Amino acid sequence: MRSYNNLYEPILQDDYIRECFKDAAKKKSKRRDVKKILENIDAEVGILKGIMQDEMFIPDYHEKCVINENNCHKTRRILKPHYKYEQVVHHLAIGQFRPIVMNGLYEFSCGSIPGRGVHYGKKFMKKWIESYGGKKMYVLKMDIHHFFESIDRTILKGKLREVIRDRRFYRLLCVLIEFDRIAETVKILEDVATEMSVSEVRELVSCIAFDNDAGACEILRGAGVWRERLESAMRVIRERRKGVPLGYFTSQWFGNFYLKKLDHYIKQELGAVHYMRYMDDMVILGKSKKKLHAAQKAIEAYLQKELKLELKADWQVFRFEYVAKDGTVCGRMLDFMGFQFHRDRITMRKSTIQRARAKAFRIKAKDKITWYDAAVMLSYMGWFDHTDTYDYYLKYIKPNVNVKKLKKVVSKHQRKENERERLENGNGNTAGASGGGGQGIIADNGISAKGHPAGGAERGGGFRGDGQCVAV
Repeated sequence: MRSYNNLYEPILQDDYIRECFKDAAKKKSKRRDVKKILENIDAEVGILKGIMQDEMFIPDYHEKCVINENNCHKTRRILKPHYKYEQVVHHLAIGQFRPIVMNGLYEFSCGSIPGRGVHYGKKFMKKWIESYGGKKMYVLKMDIHHFFESIDRTILKGKLREVIRDRRFYRLLCVLIEFDRIAETVKILEDVATEMSVSEVRELVSCIAFDNDAGACEILRGAGVWRERLESAMRVIRERRKGVPLGYFTSQWFGNFYLKKLDHYIKQELGAVHYMRYMDDMVILGKSKKKLHAAQKAIEAYLQKELKLELKADWQVFRFEYVAKDGTVCGRMLDFMGFQFHRDRITMRKSTIQRARAKAFRIKAKDKITWYDAAVMLSYMGWFDHTDTYDYYLKYIKPNVNVKKLKKVVSKHQRKENERERLENGNGNTAGASGGGGQGIIADNGISAKGHPAGGAERGGGFRGDGQCVAV
């Protein structure tokens, strides 16, 4: 197994940090908080560089918010990390972690992987189905129960330890994994105005990230935390939690990394010829119903033993669509990745078609088309282009929208964004090239990057002259 070293040092490069600021700002550059940071990006690069050099990044505390996913009629509880500096740090970490995930990743592990979206998966699933030539074919369809919420953090960190030799980078990933325990502990200490030095805070975060409960307790006692405050903090620290957060850029990469060995187990040890995974949804095609049932049992056992995950109880093995001798169509189509695969065509889910139709009617009723509406409608056009639903498009979509007009709206918006970035790049890159003031700045707030006095005072805090970090 290949291992990786020297991963943390590239994170400290000014140009790399600047690019991560811009990557994290995509699709939200007009937000007031984001705009303010981008206008002063060189100073922000210096601040974040100092934070990362001192290993003083501490995740912020967040309350979960509820969103409704119309495409699957589900309600999800997600977390929304702050742009300053959480989202940027996520991009810093994943930029180095991505090659580790991609190395040896099964070629038909799709979803949340650049270049391996639904259309990539659809192309190969169509080829596989056609390769059976209408002959008897069965489908095993299954997915993991509450996958992201059920990832075992101890197992995940163990897998990371096997391939990452850079201690600082491994520590950063562990801090991102144990984000909630760290944030809640710091919040408890802040709420009671606990005084700790920067080195104590850094060591406390490391102890939580590495599950060193005794070390964390010793640090808190040394800082004068006793009785109820100590009990409250240790209750959070000792709690071994599961899951990675929905809504974090890091989660999709942790998820694919967590399932890498599962993919190779299914492909190599179980001998699945046609196997595809779209995040936590899995499909195996085969000629033998008996072999697919055996594969399901083996996969379920592997998940429980090696990854401490559970398959949903609604897994299915069924015969794919075919034409009987009397000419009737029997069997079932395959619903996967938002597509409905039939023996002779590919269509969209009914819910997707209905949303596209409703969006077209809303656009027709508006006096002025926003770039967002135009972009959404054009994304639906991609679905129509890749499925056999042209007749529906001619009847319900084309009479209500002008595709050329939509493209012009999106193109005009994109030109404005490109011009804004060009001006920013032309006016920037002249100050704070080394970020040398980072250490002094980070000392102003050892508790939270978000509360840094140079970039907004959402959370109070300061560094006293006697070397004590005071949470206010």
